[in-house]
Amino acid sequence: MGILTLKSRVFPMSMIFLAAMSYGAVTPLVKLAVQSHIPVEWITVMQYPLPVAAFLLLTLTVLPRRGPKLLTQPGLIVAIAVAAALTSLTYYRSIALVPPGFAIVLLFQFAWMVPGLEWALYHKRPTRLHLIAVVGILAGTFLAIPVTHGPYHWYGILYGLAAGLGYSLTLVWSSRFQSEGSPWPRALATTLLSGFIVVLAYQPWRLSVMPHSAWIWGSVIGIFSQLMPIWIVYRHAPSLGGNLTAILASAELPVAVALSRLLVSEPITWHQWVGVLLMLGSIAAGSLSEPSTQVY
Repeated sequence: MGILTLKSRVFPMSMIFLAAMSYGAVTPLVKLAVQSHIPVEWITVMQYPLPVAAFLLLTLTVLPRRGPKLLTQPGLIVAIAVAAALTSLTYYRSIALVPPGFAIVLLFQFAWMVPGLEWALYHKRPTRLHLIAVVGILAGTFLAIPVTHGPYHWYGILYGLAAGLGYSLTLVWSSRFQSEGSPWPRALATTLLSGFIVVLAYQPWRLSVMPHSAWIWGSVIGIFSQLMPIWIVYRHAPSLGGNLTAILASAELPVAVALSRLLVSEPITWHQWVGVLLMLGSIAAGSLSEPSTQVY
């Protein structure tokens, strides 16, 4: 699994940026679903059936060629599935308990969590430009959030931080996949297992009757939270590394801010635009840095 030069990294960086834009649509869509009186539990559960079905069909297309080598690194797949389930279970809860803008800030603590995890788990020290980009992204994050008033439930804050940790682990471990493997079986396995964990956690058979529109909202959210970004990250993160993947994934917030304005009519102040521009500049600067160095 080699790290590419800057020129050869342009396409995978563009794809990770696209995955981040997809994730950015999730927050305003969840807001709209909650405003439509869809319980968070049903939103979380129903985001999985469509992506699982799509990944199953795509996996069947590579089955004749892959044979017994269809699925590799099973331990890593289980770890990613658990981390992804943690993110889904906690982030949507956080949105319901604290102002959505503050929930995004809590999730975006992955900007420093990912370099910390890369260093702690794999002895990969971030470059100076990486660290500058992280500081710029965090500063831009706080500027870009809307000014809202409470309530700020303490367990909503814990949910948001847990979501940031789960997202960080997902990014770090996704970058450890062997680049030559097919993304479809990995996407199917992690999405199916992650959905299974969510179902066990929420036990939908004990919930209130599912609203008919939960299928629609869950499927739309699943396209942007699971179907589009997962295969992109699994395909391209291994060639970029965890630190650069996290920097590019930060494009999620500018997209969330813009879509919140378009979809739910949230006003955007001048300091939010400054934060968005600061984040985009930091993402661009971080993408120019050399790969992280490995120390022992």
